[in-house]
Amino acid sequence: MTGPRPVPGLVPEMVAGLAVRRYGRTPPAPVVALFHANGDSGACWPDLVVRWTPVAHLVAVDLRGHGRSPRFSPRQLVEPGDVHVEDTVRVLTELRLPDQPLVAVGHSLGGAALTAACAEHPGLVDALVLIDPPWDTPPVLGHRPEVGAAWVGHVTAYGLDPEGELESMRVREPAWPDVERRAWVGSKAEVDLAYLATGSGRPSTPWTDHVPRLFTPTLVVTGDDDVLIGPDTRAAISAIDNECVEVAVVAGVGHYVRQGDPDAFHAVADPWLRRHLTPVAPVTDTGAGPS
Repeated sequence: MTGPRPVPGLVPEMVAGLAVRRYGRTPPAPVVALFHANGDSGACWPDLVVRWTPVAHLVAVDLRGHGRSPRFSPRQLVEPGDVHVEDTVRVLTELRLPDQPLVAVGHSLGGAALTAACAEHPGLVDALVLIDPPWDTPPVLGHRPEVGAAWVGHVTAYGLDPEGELESMRVREPAWPDVERRAWVGSKAEVDLAYLATGSGRPSTPWTDHVPRLFTPTLVVTGDDDVLIGPDTRAAISAIDNECVEVAVVAGVGHYVRQGDPDAFHAVADPWLRRHLTPVAPVTDTGAGPS
């Protein structure tokens, strides 16, 4: 799945109250919705966008508190992860096109929101790709102020010296495409720090309650170096024994699986995506009734 680079400078529009960027084929066409990780934005998919624009209409979402989307209200900060789930349901409901497949891709935080949304709303999408979602073992829930304080300090440093941080990333993450590094560093200037300070973002219900109720074909892609879907979680997924959930491990990469080895990630994800982008056949009422 390769193709020409899309014209840059797309202005985000609003879908169900969140900012999105659209790329690729013009509707009606199969839709792939992209939900980013904590502290990132919908701009953080540039290499994937180039590869997938020939086959689908891509919609890259800025989750609440990120990018150009609205900030959190004080009331919403009580359970920000549940707000992400509610937002995700509304966006996907609005993106659904008649007779066209809808696939959702979520990295980390985006994967957590999609897990809960699709478990609670069967049929919301036709297929899922979850990139190292935060299915911790044991599950992590609630506010973590100490984690939030570290996140705020980390993101603030990126804002103070983005070019220096970019150079540091080139040393730290040599395999990342530079366009991905730039998008990742740039996204840090658009994060809601009040939200980040909660150290939260996961739904209030643990992933172990949601995965048994996932009836959507789901590909989970993880790495084997400093990831959330490590051996203990993979064992827990196996014990749940949900035939709709498939786990693929990309060797030699960490939490940012796709950026760490783009070709290896796409070798796994692209054939799977193709299988689920066949348009849904319209239902014709012949009046004959069930046979």
